[in-house]
Amino acid sequence: MAGKIVIVAGPTATGKTGAAISLAKKHGAEVVSADSMQVYRGLDIGTAKPDLEERQGIPHHLIDVADPDEPFDTERYIRTADETIADIHGRGKRVIVAGGTGLYLRALLHGLQEGPKPDPALREELIIRAEKEGWPRLHRELEAVDPETAERLHPNDGVRIVRALEVVLASGVPMSTWHREHRFRPRRYEALFLVLNRPRADLVARIHRRADQMMEQGFLEEVRGLFAKGFGAELKPMQGLGYPACVNT
Repeated sequence: MAGKIVIVAGPTATGKTGAAISLAKKHGAEVVSADSMQVYRGLDIGTAKPDLEERQGIPHHLIDVADPDEPFDTERYIRTADETIADIHGRGKRVIVAGGTGLYLRALLHGLQEGPKPDPALREELIIRAEKEGWPRLHRELEAVDPETAERLHPNDGVRIVRALEVVLASGVPMSTWHREHRFRPRRYEALFLVLNRPRADLVARIHRRADQMMEQGFLEEVRGLFAKGFGAELKPMQGLGYPACVNT
């Protein structure tokens, strides 16, 4: 076991970032992000990435470590997170892992999940279909073959919908089944889980407010700027929640 960490997890818009920063200030900790979109430079507004003012002087790691066209997978995340956590512990600091990407959290705690390798041809086919038919159509197809995974994914969450369909189509085994089996592996870290939640009505209202704030802050301009730099809709980060809608606006 590699050491002790605190994990702040929970659904979108529950306040994970603020909670992690408050804990870090109180306990002299540093924050390690477990968000698969915040690793990319230039994807700031759409990923609700905390800016320097919001971070309140607390060191944040695994944010802005890759360009949008640079490969960044779970294996790279674990390797970089392990090195970062070891460095923080080596300096006598506590570690708070904050994130909304369940795959990253599972991999950090239990190692890489066994399962089918990514299939670039199948992935490209699904993305092309989504561009023509819309992500909600593919989400409905996922509901038919893996309802458990589909239930926890937004109908426009392109990255996760594609991966879930890719897994079940390539292996015949739903992603939810892979995840259940993965939970039984020994933990790589001794972890205290703090899972945030809110009443559904409150959560929905907060999500709507966040969406409005993102548009006011210039989300559309952010996406157009990424396109102007040559980052196209076929890239993995450009398929994240919210980005496909802006791409087609």
